[in-house]
Amino acid sequence: MEKSFNSLAELQEEIKFLRVQQFQKEEALKEKFSSPSAVFSSVTGLLKTGSGKKSLLHDALGQDTITNIARIILPLFVNGVLFKRSGFITKTLITFLSQKAAKQVNSNVVVGVIDKISAIFKPKPGAAKTKSSRIRDYGIPPDSETY
Repeated sequence: MEKSFNSLAELQEEIKFLRVQQFQKEEALKEKFSSPSAVFSSVTGLLKTGSGKKSLLHDALGQDTITNIARIILPLFVNGVLFKRSGFITKTLITFLSQKAAKQVNSNVVVGVIDKISAIFKPKPGAAKTKSSRIRDYGIPPDSETY
């Protein structure tokens, strides 16, 4: 945005115009952040996306409790236990990746995993009936004449 000025008067007029413009922008910002509700609406406006997608705030509040807990616990566990002596960049990347992975964890996934594990330890329904109702066969028919 380079402008060429032919005289000193044009330069001074441009400076005055820019000062007035700066003053107007400052007043608009003061008005925008004058009350707590205005500050809150400004912050939430920043979190909204214009492309029709959900906002970051709505995305975070729309997740269930298990997802939110996993987003906190998973990076702490991975960085504290698995990558204890790694550098800052590695821990930052691991935190980012574990945050993305934690979004995939929800209550339905956790319940499904618990059901699969408990199914391993539960006895099968058909196995209990066949053991108790089975007649033991010792090779001699009960009505034989082999006394």
